[in-house]
Amino acid sequence: MKKGFTLIELLIVIAIMGILTSITVSQFVTAKKKANDVARKSDLNGISKALQMYFADYGEMPAASVDGKMVVKGTTVDWGGTFMDGTYVYMKVVPKENNTSLPAYCYKTDSEKKKYALFAQLENTSDKECIGSYPCGNAGKTYCFSYVSPNTSLSVGGSLQ
Repeated sequence: MKKGFTLIELLIVIAIMGILTSITVSQFVTAKKKANDVARKSDLNGISKALQMYFADYGEMPAASVDGKMVVKGTTVDWGGTFMDGTYVYMKVVPKENNTSLPAYCYKTDSEKKKYALFAQLENTSDKECIGSYPCGNAGKTYCFSYVSPNTSLSVGGSLQ
């Protein structure tokens, strides 16, 4: 009568557990990337709404700095700072990119300041909304996701049309 497992049986069980663990971990990493990307998209949506409120008040968008930040009445709004015009707060905390290996969000406007585009680089590059390679700012950084004003679209090179 047998009273335990053989070495071969134990090795097979350990191998199966290792395979299942590697599958689970890879799925977790993918899910985490997707969740971070949902947060990025939500951040840009929130900034977009604040920009539209600003446009409703002033008839133009804030200027864009050369490094892709908003400039409101001569003051640069840092990512993570407050978007305000001096008296009215449009967004208490402007979201910022939390992953230091990805470029900071980027903002650009057309020369008439009637249209805008916001850019982020998604972690999950197989996301169906991660399309193109849009340059923004003077650092030569490119982004695959954009959120544009309702009255515009982006060209392949990232220009507002």
